[in-house]
Amino acid sequence: MLATLRSIVESVSQQENLEDALTQFVTLVKQAMNTECCSIYFADYSKDNFVLMASDGLNPKAIGQFRIGFTEGLVGLVAQREEPINIAHAQSHPRFKLSPEVNEEGYNAFLSVPVVHQRKVLGVIVVQQKMARVFSHDEESFLITLSAQLASQLAHAEIQSVLRQEASTHRTSVLKGVSGAPGIAIGSAFVVLPKLGFESIESQKSDHTEQQRQLFLQAVAATRQEFHILANTLSDNIPKEALAVFEVYQQLLDAQSLGMQVDAQLKLGWNAKSALKHVIESLVTQFDAMQDPYIKERAVDVKDIGLRVLHHLVSTEHAAKSYPDNTILVTHTLTPTMLAEIPKDKLKGVVSVQGAANSHASILTRAMGIPAIWGIEDIPLLQLEAKEVILDGYAGRVYISPSVALRHEYEQMHRQESLLHDKFEAEHALPPVTLDGERISLLLNAGLDLSTESLTAKYCDGVGLYRTEAWFMQKGRFPSQSEQEQWYREVLTRYHPEPVVMRTLDIGGDKVLDYFDIKEENPFLGWRGIRVSLDHPELFLDQLKAMIKANTGLGNLRIMLPMVSHTEEVDEALALLEQAYFELQEEWADQFLQIDKPEIGIMLEVPSSVFLLPEWSKKVDFCSVGSNDLTQYLLAVDRNNAQVAELFDPYHPSVLRVLNSIAKSCQDFELPFSLCGELGGEPEGAILLIAMGYRRLSMNISSLSKVKWVLRRLNVSDMELLLQECLAQSSAKQVHRLLRNFMIEHNFSELFYQSN
Repeated sequence: MLATLRSIVESVSQQENLEDALTQFVTLVKQAMNTECCSIYFADYSKDNFVLMASDGLNPKAIGQFRIGFTEGLVGLVAQREEPINIAHAQSHPRFKLSPEVNEEGYNAFLSVPVVHQRKVLGVIVVQQKMARVFSHDEESFLITLSAQLASQLAHAEIQSVLRQEASTHRTSVLKGVSGAPGIAIGSAFVVLPKLGFESIESQKSDHTEQQRQLFLQAVAATRQEFHILANTLSDNIPKEALAVFEVYQQLLDAQSLGMQVDAQLKLGWNAKSALKHVIESLVTQFDAMQDPYIKERAVDVKDIGLRVLHHLVSTEHAAKSYPDNTILVTHTLTPTMLAEIPKDKLKGVVSVQGAANSHASILTRAMGIPAIWGIEDIPLLQLEAKEVILDGYAGRVYISPSVALRHEYEQMHRQESLLHDKFEAEHALPPVTLDGERISLLLNAGLDLSTESLTAKYCDGVGLYRTEAWFMQKGRFPSQSEQEQWYREVLTRYHPEPVVMRTLDIGGDKVLDYFDIKEENPFLGWRGIRVSLDHPELFLDQLKAMIKANTGLGNLRIMLPMVSHTEEVDEALALLEQAYFELQEEWADQFLQIDKPEIGIMLEVPSSVFLLPEWSKKVDFCSVGSNDLTQYLLAVDRNNAQVAELFDPYHPSVLRVLNSIAKSCQDFELPFSLCGELGGEPEGAILLIAMGYRRLSMNISSLSKVKWVLRRLNVSDMELLLQECLAQSSAKQVHRLLRNFMIEHNFSELFYQSN
């Protein structure tokens, strides 16, 4: 059974288009289940009905033509219930609808399951048989399992079909993702593929056969040179017989083997990447089918060679390219390096397959003020290369090859967005004071965008979170103590005399160092934050000493410990701070030099930390809530996982109640507190936090002026009434509804994006 399942899934995944995939699917399922009819219906949400997309057993003329409403017949019932229906006499069921055009009158036995992907019904699979019988539990289980396995592949095929239709008809296509950073961007897609694979290559034709042949030959030549260098490099370290593998690789690259087959594909009109894809996938399939273990292993070699040629082929294409003036970066997994490589004035937006709205990469784009969209799964990335796109960072939509009318509409929206931004900026020099006179400290989350932070000091009341790991991530090794001291001194001087809260090295989770990569099954529950620092006291002491030395004569440094979950961690960190301070006093035995001991605080990010405030209030000088991770752990939602992105919501009543509890506890224990998560950078979030008692909010520079503008037009008393209503709700949806009504009542409607 399992082998049959895999065979069907693999066979369907190798089809070039949606129609072929579905046709192959119904044929194979009919054979595997030894039944007389298999059909698949696809949901058309634009018309609220299902369309018969493929069938082996029904009227072929009905395929693509026959439609049945979402609430009609047994097909509609399966979709409504989102569960299987298995009956012996379909026509006796009260929901059965006779449709003569599909010729199903002779069938009695009926088994149907829904195809669901990310809570959305994509379609319905139906198998039928003339003999009246109930399908067995094994048959039902087989079809359910097949539906679950195939759902993501059919969703992928659907996206490919949409893009192919756009390519052939030049009509606008739209893909939906998760909004990561707000804003509108209009520009040209520039694709970056850090991990290249044939699955990312969408088959495409080319009219320039000779040009494509030259590209392929150049890539082969580069691969030959690569193998030659590898062989020379390894010649002194491995036996000569082992080096023979490189000779085999060189032979496979010969014109008489790989080259001849690729050339045949080029003559059929395919471009170089597609031709190589077809040949390599065909060869791998042939080798995998062999019984001889040695021959089967050659599939690995063929794939390795193909990927190396593909890498050089894509590199050759990109070498001739430059970043367009309005670059929309499209990638599988966004890294800080990618953002750093594109000139600031050219980068207008980001689309990433992996990641979610609250990942650190997403926070980076928000800090830079760049619209971003995450979680558009299974995009054939290279098919978007150089296409004109509109990125709607509010609605999470990417429009491909937009019409003139749509482009004009978004240009208007972009202008309105700029005018609103100017309105916020006009008040940047005014104090953040509410209508009833409450002064709120608005601080900066800094350390991500190192190139522009010299311009931000005038906007804020200091730095509530300085991410020191950003410096470490830009180096190819651990920085020395003197290098760190120089960096920290620059930052402390820039914001002096305002306070700067520097967080000690916070790596792990989705923040990695290339030279200190942490590989874990579940990184967000693993070795990260203070755990890494305490396990490497030599690194921690270096950083503490660099911070203390940088603070000499300034006195505006505060040190904050990330991801603290145990009291022992605080004790150990404080002991190391004492050690660093003592050793520096000995090193700098100078009567004219005063070494200040900075205040030290903790981040409240782990649920356990909330309940240890009574103990920690006696040990530390302040605390700051990291609402991003606290929300992640409270709701058990990986904030990097696009599949559960909609479940990550800091406005969830449980999160709001915990944040409110923290404020009350800190006030009771007279422990200074603040918040430095993304929640404080949203006007609605800031309103609720101020109502709870938070008077220090730290946020990205792109949010600061907007939040200040809103707070200057409200009374704290009104915010407190809103908070009480929100805390009484049972769902995030209800909270959002209350917040929206509040903003409209107080004349902030212009802040809401009107989606198309």
